[in-house]
Amino acid sequence: MALDKVDRTLDIRGKICPYTLLETRETIKQLQAGEVLEVICDYAPAAETTIPNFCRKKGYPIESTQEDPGLWKIRIQKTD
Repeated sequence: MALDKVDRTLDIRGKICPYTLLETRETIKQLQAGEVLEVICDYAPAAETTIPNFCRKKGYPIESTQEDPGLWKIRIQKTD
């Protein structure tokens, strides 16, 4: 499933856990099923572990790309 169309963007640069996950989770709650959230993140533990683990547990499709050293774009599709 391609996550090409972004419905909302969340910029959490400069934030660390648990705030990165809390803001991501709260923003996903505001989406309708099928919508895609793009998260811009500069905190490696959140981008590589915390947010992907949350998405896997919830069954949300996720694509993550590292744009530059220390900057990730994570696309998450809400399914429920």
